[in-house]
Amino acid sequence: MLEINFEGAEEVPIAFVNHVFVRHFEDVFLVSFAQSHGPYIVSPTPQQLKQMGKVPARVVARIAIPPTKMKEILDVLNDNYARYLKRKGI
Repeated sequence: MLEINFEGAEEVPIAFVNHVFVRHFEDVFLVSFAQSHGPYIVSPTPQQLKQMGKVPARVVARIAIPPTKMKEILDVLNDNYARYLKRKGI
């Protein structure tokens, strides 16, 4: 297998995300990354939650992944997350 040389990564802006939404179709996984902020209420009551309605989440990136690559991506993410937890002593 040929080695892939990633180019231009430093030129792509980094976006903070705290929400991920995944949809799958027969030939592709569509992954949307979004960010949302607030409202910040400690221990809201059910009535307060109902009054707030929905919190908007702005989509900052969308990627399409073929099923043949999804397993590889999940493996890489799981491996990196396991190493992160080990380094943090968790």
